[in-house]
Parts: sequence; structure tokens; C-alpha cells
Amino acid sequence: MKTALGVYFTREDYAPFWLRLLVDVIDLLAFGAMCAALTVVVAIVIPVSRSMVNLILFAWVATAFYYFVILKRSRFRTLGYRLGRIKIVGLDGQPPSYFSLSLRLMFGMLGPLNWLVDLAWLSGDAHRQALRDKFASTYVAKEKSQTAGQGKVVFRYYEILFYSFLFREVAVDPTATSTRRSGKRSSRSRTTSATGTTPTPAQPAPGLKTITR
Repeated sequence: MKTALGVYFTREDYAPFWLRLLVDVIDLLAFGAMCAALTVVVAIVIPVSRSMVNLILFAWVATAFYYFVILKRSRFRTLGYRLGRIKIVGLDGQPPSYFSLSLRLMFGMLGPLNWLVDLAWLSGDAHRQALRDKFASTYVAKEKSQTAGQGKVVFRYYEILFYSFLFREVAVDPTATSTRRSGKRSSRSRTTSATGTTPTPAQPAPGLKTITR
């Protein structure tokens, strides 16, 4: 049986916490504006009734699916993703499936507290994946980033809020990532030697500790 392979990025190439937070706020505002506009149009065209309420709810759900699934997967991306210059990909480095993005959307609709815990998780994750990314097997990376290498797709065990989960992840080759980082440091050294300045080494981002087995 052939082992599935996936890709990964260096930690610096994943979208960091504050950028993800800003992008989410922009997208939520854009989605809210579209829903408000649709609500006004429906309220003007259709008299107040139960049918009008059902139509408005249907329009909101359809808008959410189009904006957070179809548009996000396309090359145009959402407004937040374009302004933040980030992209979403699957573990294979390709655009994620509609099913993955639909699962990701449903996870994000569970409530504001869930959304905060979701984002807080990525600070301590090796791939800077939020919980919704874990469930959907997706990465959120910077727009111009390139993959750092390939690895086997494995299942890892996590305990989150007293619940146990198995998530698909890509096993990272530490040799490949260290080689790429050393190459970046060498490039910076050659660049700064002409100016006489010394680059400040990057510090690892603080975060939560994951439990794997």
C-alpha cells in the first residue's frame, strides 16, 4: 500500500496569529455587509411574512457558502485573504476540496468562544494551524510562500478540552527545514556583510503546548 505524501512550509511562511485575526475580522465584516444588503432587498420585494424570514435565512446560508467556500477556494479569494496576502491550501499543497472548506466553515460557526480558542491554538502549533485547519486538513500560508519539503501523512493524537481527536498531519523532516533555514541565514549574512549590519535572529513564537502520541 502506497503511503500518502503531503507538503509543509517553514513556520515563518505560515500566517501568524495577528494576521489571521485581522483577516477573519475583515471577512466577517464583508460577510455581514452582504447579508445586510440582501436582507434589505428581500424586505423591500416581499411583504413581512414567514416566507420572507425563511428566504432571508436561506440567502444568508447561501452567501456564507459562496463567500467562505467557493470564493475562498478560487484564485480571487476572499477580501480578507487578498488584503492579508495569504492563501489556503490542503496538505498536498493544492487548493482544498469543497468538503474540507465546508467542514471548516461549519466549525467556525459554532460560536465566538470557539472562534477565540480556535485562533489561540495556532500560536503553539508547529504548522500554525487553527483547530478548524486541523479538522479540515488545511494550511493558511503567506501568498508568495513556497513549500519547504514533503513528508508522510500521519495521524496524530490530541487531547483538547478533555476530548480526544486524531488529526491528519504531515511529518516534517527536520533536516530539510534546518537546511532551508541555514540557507536563509547564509543569504542574509551575505547581504548584510556589505552594509555592515547584523540581522537579529528570529525568536520562536510562544504558544500552547500540544499533546501528541
